[in-house]
Amino acid sequence: MDSGWPGTMATKWRGLAARQRAAVFLVAAVPFLLAAATGRGRGARQGEPADLLVVGANIPALEAGVPPSAALAVRNGRIVALGTEADVRRSAGPGSRIVDAGGATVVPSFVDHHVHLLNVGFALLNTREKQRLYLDLSDARSVEEIARRVRERADSLPAGAWVLGKEWNQAAWGEGALPDRAALDRAAPDHPVFLARSDGHAGWANGVALRMAGIDASTPDPPGGKIVRRPDGTPTGILLERANEAVVALIPPPSDADVREAFRLAAEAMAERGVSRVYDAGFLAFPGIVALNADLGRYLRLLVETDSARPLPIDVNLMIPAPSRLADSVVAHPDRYVRLSPRLGVTALKLFADGALGSRGAALIHPYADDPTTRGVPRMTEEEILEQTRRALDAGLDIATHAIGDEAVRRVLDAYERILKERPQLEPRRLRIEHFSFAREEDFARAVRLGVLLSVQPDFNTPKGDLPTFGDVRVGHAADPRVYAWRRLDSMGAPLAGGTDYFTAPGPALLTFEASLTWHNAIGTTGPGPGGRLESFRQLTVWFPPGGGAPSSGRLQVGGAADLSILSRDPLTAPDSDLVDIRVLATLRRGRVVYSDSTLAGLR
Repeated sequence: MDSGWPGTMATKWRGLAARQRAAVFLVAAVPFLLAAATGRGRGARQGEPADLLVVGANIPALEAGVPPSAALAVRNGRIVALGTEADVRRSAGPGSRIVDAGGATVVPSFVDHHVHLLNVGFALLNTREKQRLYLDLSDARSVEEIARRVRERADSLPAGAWVLGKEWNQAAWGEGALPDRAALDRAAPDHPVFLARSDGHAGWANGVALRMAGIDASTPDPPGGKIVRRPDGTPTGILLERANEAVVALIPPPSDADVREAFRLAAEAMAERGVSRVYDAGFLAFPGIVALNADLGRYLRLLVETDSARPLPIDVNLMIPAPSRLADSVVAHPDRYVRLSPRLGVTALKLFADGALGSRGAALIHPYADDPTTRGVPRMTEEEILEQTRRALDAGLDIATHAIGDEAVRRVLDAYERILKERPQLEPRRLRIEHFSFAREEDFARAVRLGVLLSVQPDFNTPKGDLPTFGDVRVGHAADPRVYAWRRLDSMGAPLAGGTDYFTAPGPALLTFEASLTWHNAIGTTGPGPGGRLESFRQLTVWFPPGGGAPSSGRLQVGGAADLSILSRDPLTAPDSDLVDIRVLATLRRGRVVYSDSTLAGLR
């Protein structure tokens, strides 16, 4: 093969002994290797000016032993210089934009490994339009208050129209037991009512909705679902997991215009919080419930249309819930879905092994501490998980399985361990467990040994000082150390992908960071202090790519993508109490401004 070098140079190079060639290469490569290792460099070559220079900045190194920088330069979406302002200004040319950060902190843009964009957008749209889409029950403090709001909404609608709501939580009114439909029956006797719980895994329906769905005392629990019943066998109105699908099938879908606007609002909200890349963990059925019989294909089509009309400000890797019609189409024709646009692509199937602790649908090995009549709701068998995992991998997709209870985690690890024995060359990070919220002692070690990717959410945990903890209530005080024990997993070396699981209005940009530092079972390897802070912050910036590739460095470096968040304060030094007040001044994705609050001239 022609080397492409001048003949004399190629001949001399081939004539060197292997050891001599290695030495020559090492000497020549040292400056480049050092730049790559430290993420620092003197700048672009003369004649190739940068598009953008950010100077007067605080750029933490995010790596022990490396000094911070004060400026960086960007060309064609990549960082071409990083270091002192004098060094970086050498990259400037006549057309370069120079932005003075005024001491603001520049860090890699944030990533979210688990979010539900459609449902975030519905929440934002619903708030903007004064609860036109559904009742927001997040602030309801009693069954009576919910009944009053349902009655008021029913009175404003023609008979037979649906009354929908979202975000109720019985803990908000001091109850452990799930509510009964009696209050809804009295409030809306002529309207079907369906209210999704705050965890998206339980629905609360009135008698009209149950009759329309054909659910009564004689209806058996569907596979992967549970109809909660009164002592006489009649339904209470609470539907867990796949039992919701009979009602969901009857709910009028949101309009195309509302779906498009929801996707747009959600993507913009994430960019406003410094996020440039996400994994969308599946569309929840309207108004916000896990249901595999929803028209997921329609939602996907409308997402693509939204991005086509005007590019979204973030990159979206989509997980498609399975089993579903859309999942069948994806595995049959993966080439049609893996790259839907420069920003969108399907990268995984999403499975559900169980439900949520809040509605007692998470599958436990032992009964719930606060309700010994139940151990939760297993949604899929090990064999079903295996079948779907093989289908995904054969189609070139990853697999992500929701598992919260210790029995569900065990079942998923059993399936994944079998897959890894069948396919010894498979990269384990292609197998994800979403949440890993509660596990047996031996399954912590097994997850680390297998090397599967664990997608965790620090803001699931109990805020510091709130007692008893959520784990105490649901699984008992003795087992609480094994609930949301992500610091332990981190110290054991498990690959942890940070996310929020937002499917309602998102919180402040640094909420997850604050939670990882201060809430019960905080993540940081070394706990409080600079070491723990740095480790926790990198949970926001390290990206685990689809296909099981090596995770990104989580820091800014020459040659890396210019995905940046510019913050009002340094999160590595600000007091814990101030973290949620840190503002995102601008977000850049591949060197382009996708969000700006207009603080910095030149990035408006």
